[in-house]
Order: sequence, then C-alpha cells, then structure tokens
Amino acid sequence: MREHYNHSRRRVLRRRRMLVAAAAVLLVAAVIFAMVHWVIPALNKEINPPDPGPAVTPGADPVPDPAGTGTKPDDDIIYHPTFDPVVPESRQVSEKWFDDAVILGDSRSQGLILYNSLSNCTSLAVKSLSLTNYTKKEATLPGLGTDTVANMIPKVGGKRFYLIFGMNDMGLDADTFGAYFARLVGLIQKSHPDADIYVQAVLPVTELKEQSGASSGFSLAHVREFNEQLMKVCTEKQVWYVDIPPALVDGKGYLLDGASWDGVHLNAEYCRVWMDYLLHHVVLPDDYNGEYDVPEGYRPGDVVMDGVTVYDFKPSN
Repeated sequence: MREHYNHSRRRVLRRRRMLVAAAAVLLVAAVIFAMVHWVIPALNKEINPPDPGPAVTPGADPVPDPAGTGTKPDDDIIYHPTFDPVVPESRQVSEKWFDDAVILGDSRSQGLILYNSLSNCTSLAVKSLSLTNYTKKEATLPGLGTDTVANMIPKVGGKRFYLIFGMNDMGLDADTFGAYFARLVGLIQKSHPDADIYVQAVLPVTELKEQSGASSGFSLAHVREFNEQLMKVCTEKQVWYVDIPPALVDGKGYLLDGASWDGVHLNAEYCRVWMDYLLHHVVLPDDYNGEYDVPEGYRPGDVVMDGVTVYDFKPSN
C-alpha cells in the first residue's frame, strides 16, 4: 500500500516537473519572440532612424515615381524655366531687319509701313482687319495674287511676323480676344514653325477720343485688359511681346494728343517714333552675322517708297 502511494506521488511530481519545464520553455520562447519582433527593432529604429525622404511643400502633390517607390529622385525632375515674352531693349538694327518680316494687321500697321517706307517687308496689313474677319478680308501680294489673309499666311515667306491687332476688336470681351488671338498665333506657328512672332501691344487712343464717346468702346481699361491677354498668349505660345513705346503715351497711359491726327491713328512723326522703338527691340538670331547692322550715317526713314505720298495717308480704321 505504501509502495503504491509512493509510486503515485512520484508520478505527480514528475508531471509537475514536466509542466514547469514546459512553462519555462514557453516563457523563454515568448521572451525570444518579443526580443526579435519588438525590442530589437525598436532599439534599431532609435539608433538608425529611417530616411524621411524628400521634403514635400505643404499642399503640393508629390512627384509620381514610375518605379512605384512613392517619390521621384531629384535628378530625374525636369525643371522648366519661365518664359518671359517681353522683348528688352537691344542694339539697334536697320530697316533691313524687315526684309525678312511679314507685317500682319490693320490700318495702324499700314501707317507704320507707309510712313517708314517699308517697301522691303511683306505686307498683310489690311484696312479694318480684325481677329474676327481675317478669314474673309482679302490681301493682294505680287506673285501670289489675291486671297483671304488667312489663306495668304501659309503662302508667304518670312523669318519673323509682326502682329498688330486690337483696334477693330474692341467689341470683344478680353477672354474672347485672347482666344481668337491664340488661334491666329497657332495658325502661323503651324505654317511657319521656325519663324519668330512679335506681338505688338495694343496702342490706346487719346484721352479726348475716349471721352468723346466716339471710340467704339476703345477705352484705356479695355486696352489694358487686351494687353494682359496678349501677354498670357505670348507666354503660353512662347512668342515675343513688344510693349507700348513710352514715347507714344502720356502719364496716364493714353496716346499723346500730338501723336495722332484723329485720336486713333499715328501721324507720320510718331509712326517713325514707333519704328525707332521696334528697331531697338529685337531678338537677334543665334547665328547673327551683322546683316542687320546700322550703316554709318543712317537715319530711320531714309528709304523712299516710289509713288507714295505718305503725308496724305489717313486710313479710317
């Protein structure tokens, strides 16, 4: 009986020792698991913090990464410099600069050509031309005959285009004017992809003309809205913007009274001032070799246009 009791007690003790051993094994395993998965990573993170990655400006979208790593490396980012379309003052060139130019515009541009005897340019200057009728208004050029201005544009040759619009577009709102102008620039760029395009800022009328109520909405405020649109188009299309010559306007920004015979069109004297400004605001080609240099003793307007009495030229619009 005592022997049976002792045997049973030994079995109980053996089971207890096995349970204790198993518990000890589980405890060790739990400690190892915790060390591997929690303690060591935490210590490693403390010693070697992760790379925060490139800084992101608050509110800015992250640069997408084709590899799917979340951000794009700095050396792959392409930076596009902002294009400034305003033509700065440059060295003066002679009127030979217009040998390779097409002047496209209204009767103001006709005055610019005639009063400066620019028989060397290609003239698509048409009385009453506007952004809404150049697909209907016709022009005549030697060797090309007569066709609409829109159809003439792809036919003419030239290294540079001067666009002079706005005077006959004052009935448009500024956004529509900008949209129509962008369409015209696109037409020229498509047919003459290597040509430079110079966009002349819209010139204002005189203050007296605006106050008379006879300027058909040609207010200084509207002119400024139009010129803001021209700047926008020039920036987007990467073409050149020629600002208003300071010598043509007064302190308020109106056309000088003495610069015009009707408050709108420039007279001969101020057409030459305008031309002088254009000849001092050009972007010379990279391969320039001096072909447009001003000869010694040169004066603007020295070239004479045969058969044209320029002082009688008074276009209506």
